[in-house]
Amino acid sequence: MKTKDYIYLDENFLNSHLAQFEKGLLTKETSEHGTESADSISGSSKHIAGINGILGIGAKLHSEISEGDNSVESEFTKNIVENVLSDYAIDLLIQDCNENGVLHLFDSASEGDFILYSSKFQIYDFEYLKSITDLNYINPFLNVSTSTKKPGSQATKQERAAYQLAINRQKEETQSASNNIKMLHDFSSFANVLFADSIIIRVNNGLVICKRDKLRLDKAQVSFENESNRSIKIFGVISSIKKETHSDGSFAPIQSNDLDKVSSMFIDIILSNFNMICNNDKIIKPIAIYFEAD
Repeated sequence: MKTKDYIYLDENFLNSHLAQFEKGLLTKETSEHGTESADSISGSSKHIAGINGILGIGAKLHSEISEGDNSVESEFTKNIVENVLSDYAIDLLIQDCNENGVLHLFDSASEGDFILYSSKFQIYDFEYLKSITDLNYINPFLNVSTSTKKPGSQATKQERAAYQLAINRQKEETQSASNNIKMLHDFSSFANVLFADSIIIRVNNGLVICKRDKLRLDKAQVSFENESNRSIKIFGVISSIKKETHSDGSFAPIQSNDLDKVSSMFIDIILSNFNMICNNDKIIKPIAIYFEAD
């Protein structure tokens, strides 16, 4: 059996599509009210046994803790049950997509198609990058004293000149590093405005736009995932296909009815200059993102 290590799950997107396939949403009344019967949960007959089994355990746990009148533990248990439900519901939706013939191969997928895609990846969190490139925090580490020993009063002219050269070189290197960091900070500040409340994941021939509040990782954990050699699996929908990028900013003149395109033009320029988006890339709206292990 392959287990899934979820790093992202959009429950609203999941429930919306699952409800359409199942002709009704699998409600979570049991996790909200531990004393209710698990049989109150609605769903298709082919899945009801598995759902009720999970909910039955959740109802028992929730009921037992609620009797102890510990609201913190009760809320904690409710969240566990809801996470289990959501994780299980992903398997149901993937199965439904397969059975209904709407799950497509990534390379041949069109706009609006469901895909389940495995790829190497790079994660970009512009809000975090903006924070860690703030020169107020970094400058103290750049302005370190030179390791070159200051010549004494008996030093020759050549020794004094060599010392001054070393000092000047260090100042130039410090200023260059500061300028580079400032450029990163300015870039990430603007990108953070364009991708407010989102992070993006670069995959092979695609870009995944993720809602920040649907991540199951904090900012530091997200950063360290970039060190991973694993591939991630993305289950989602192709929202659009980027036919052409414009890294040089060479767009057609903006017309009075083109204001809706301005934000995407800025996104195009910013991302294509850093090779984060390329011609014919598919833009993916994810339902779930996870690592899969045997």
